Amino acid sequence: MTTLPIHAILPDLKSTLRASPHAVLQAAPGAGKTTVVPIALMDEPWLDGKKIVMLEPRRLAARAAAQRMARTLGEKVGERVGYRMRGEVNVSEKTRIEVVTEGILTRMLQNDPALEGVGLVIFDEFHERSIHADLGLALSLQTQEMFRDELRILVMSATLQKTSIATVLNDAPILESEGRSFPISLRHLDIRTPRPHPSRIAEAAARQTLHALRSEEGSVLVFLPGAAEIFKAKRLLETAIGEEIVVAPLFGAMDSQAQRAAIEPAPEGKRKVVLATNIAETSLTIEGVRVVVDSGLERSVRYDAASGMQRYETRLISRESATQRAGRAGRTEPGVCYRLWHETHALAPTRKPEILTGDLSQLRLELAAWGASANELKWIDAPPEYALKEAENLLILLNMMSTDNQITPHGKKALTLGQPPRIAHMLLEAKKLSLGYEAALLALYWQEHPFRSENGDLGDIMRRCADVCRRDSRFQTSLKRLLRTMETAPKNEPDTDAAALLTALAFPERIAMQRGRPGLYRCASGKGAALTKKSALHHSKFLAIARMGGEGAEGRIYEAAPLDEKTLHAHFSHLIEKKEVVGWNGEKGRIEALETECFGALVLKSRPLENPDERLITKGLLEAVRAKGLQTLPWTPKSRTLLARLRFAHRHLPETFCDMSDMALLEHLQTWLGPFLSGMKSFKDLQRLDMAKILRAHAGWENMQTLDDIAPERIEVPSGSDIAVDYSDPAKAVLPVRLQEVFGWRETPRILHGKVPLTLHLLSPAHRPLQITEDLLHFWKSVYPEVRKEMRGRYPKHYWPEDPLSAVATNRTKKGMAKAKTGHR
Repeated sequence: MTTLPIHAILPDLKSTLRASPHAVLQAAPGAGKTTVVPIALMDEPWLDGKKIVMLEPRRLAARAAAQRMARTLGEKVGERVGYRMRGEVNVSEKTRIEVVTEGILTRMLQNDPALEGVGLVIFDEFHERSIHADLGLALSLQTQEMFRDELRILVMSATLQKTSIATVLNDAPILESEGRSFPISLRHLDIRTPRPHPSRIAEAAARQTLHALRSEEGSVLVFLPGAAEIFKAKRLLETAIGEEIVVAPLFGAMDSQAQRAAIEPAPEGKRKVVLATNIAETSLTIEGVRVVVDSGLERSVRYDAASGMQRYETRLISRESATQRAGRAGRTEPGVCYRLWHETHALAPTRKPEILTGDLSQLRLELAAWGASANELKWIDAPPEYALKEAENLLILLNMMSTDNQITPHGKKALTLGQPPRIAHMLLEAKKLSLGYEAALLALYWQEHPFRSENGDLGDIMRRCADVCRRDSRFQTSLKRLLRTMETAPKNEPDTDAAALLTALAFPERIAMQRGRPGLYRCASGKGAALTKKSALHHSKFLAIARMGGEGAEGRIYEAAPLDEKTLHAHFSHLIEKKEVVGWNGEKGRIEALETECFGALVLKSRPLENPDERLITKGLLEAVRAKGLQTLPWTPKSRTLLARLRFAHRHLPETFCDMSDMALLEHLQTWLGPFLSGMKSFKDLQRLDMAKILRAHAGWENMQTLDDIAPERIEVPSGSDIAVDYSDPAKAVLPVRLQEVFGWRETPRILHGKVPLTLHLLSPAHRPLQITEDLLHFWKSVYPEVRKEMRGRYPKHYWPEDPLSAVATNRTKKGMAKAKTGHR
């Protein structure tokens, strides 16, 4: 047997697992961990004849790993080494090593939480961090803790966050294997060459591949983001090369025979170019490859929990993935990796775990079936609370979970299908309606994408699915397998009119109703959506939407079917609510009282409500104030002044006076304004409100008793005038006063129990600003002499004494002062 780098570490690995129930193994690409480690551990005494279950993220890699191990043992797959994946099982009573794909391990744990008969669970290529892998590890750890302390868990990958994983595994020992030492020459784009745009990446990769074929020996592995780019590059290459070079696509949706052809050695005397997605990053060894062309891109589904939408996203790979891809060139001899980006371009260290960005509905349903909440399990990265809540809302909508978060019989049945919750719900409901065949076609289309729709009409898509099924053996096999699971017979032709109902069953929150002009819709979830310009569905009143993209509140509809209103009422009546609604109609500028039939955020029917409940009217009036703003209330100068004083008091005594900012008042409208709306029926009635009275009530009786002391409305100045204090800035109180009226004041007056000095705006006789100060004594000594010089010339009729501290304050001219002194008016 060929010696591989992993063999050097096997003694340490065996002794570690004899002493510890956990271990972390990091082995560089090409070390041989996937196919060597399970066989090496198969006869360890602590296994006591029990099985090894190895989780492999991808079907192709799982099948290839099982086949390679079986060949190593000189056996056929299904004897001591077998594999198990959705719809395909190749194991026997003799099987000691089972390679399983994602979801299968979870099913095994759900069916037997103690995992009887299993002695070791291996998580291979764990760096990919899918939701199923994270969930499988969390459940396995609880199984180990609660039922099987002798169960071993081994986590393996070429690149790992070793410390965080080891911590979750109770500080598990970490072992490292270096892998093969064949050097790889990295060649980046010249800095003068622009990085190719994602839309042109197929052409750039094809050009680089032709250069590599001319410059290097051996076969070439080209990494591209998706099937569309692969087929485009294939066409370009086949027109430029001869028959001595074989071009082979490799991606997940291909049939197993085509996938095997891609990873097998090139025919004798020929070279091979394999055009692959990131399916070829790990676990697979493609014979004869010593050159890699890396586009630096990958395509994945991104889920936006805020909008409830998923979309395919082409994005830059991580530094971790780039290392994995380059490693494919050095498996058997020194190699070359051409990277279609600049050496100075920084890549993210790792890709974000799916559990932090993905749709958690499947995970949440599995947790409900397991009987545990997320916070009862150990996670490397805990699932976000907001995403779990979104998932719970969806599962309740699909009748898979009760409102107290218990799994329902419908939810348990859905899990047996091995399908995502939406798809499982559609399949179960469709079978009751004798539409199982049509549902199976759509399920396979949505998950395996045999083609892309052009006009987005799901009825047409279903018809094309049936046509593809007749020609495509892989799709046909998948369909037969799914129909067998559903115990449903195939049909000669699908009922294409069923597309809308089936889509609505899978995506009930995406049932949409036309709004405004044709092509614009609102979904039951409240999200806005718009059809593409090419769609033939612009005049449909209702749509059932399957695929939509975009971020935030507005989405772009890519696949939908026209939904009949009768169908909506017939099959979703349990979700249609009758409501009495009183609210502000912004378009009509008035409050409306309506009796409505609503499906989520969609108002299906409405009619005027003759005698609406007074509480509803109050709610509508508050909604109107919230929509139009506080400025629409009948503020008077008196009430505005009071509001400013109360805001000042809150700023300086927040523990005593409540927040009366616009934001706080709008947030708590019901509390402070609601009680005063009794008997009011229209927006016009609001003008009768006494805002000063309402503010005093909101501030509280005790606070109002002290407000005059701490924030007086007016201040008497030395001249005898009563001056209004300006509280428009909550941070400070301003007293605008003519300079002559404060002669004799030595200290700046203070308010708020002496804590806050008044900011004096000292004015000229014409009420123009002369000085702003909070230190009056300093002003008299340092600034007043200069002010006096200037003011005596400008205002000679007014009194400008040399000593302002001993002078008499006045609000009169010198002549007026003389008359007052003699008693004349």
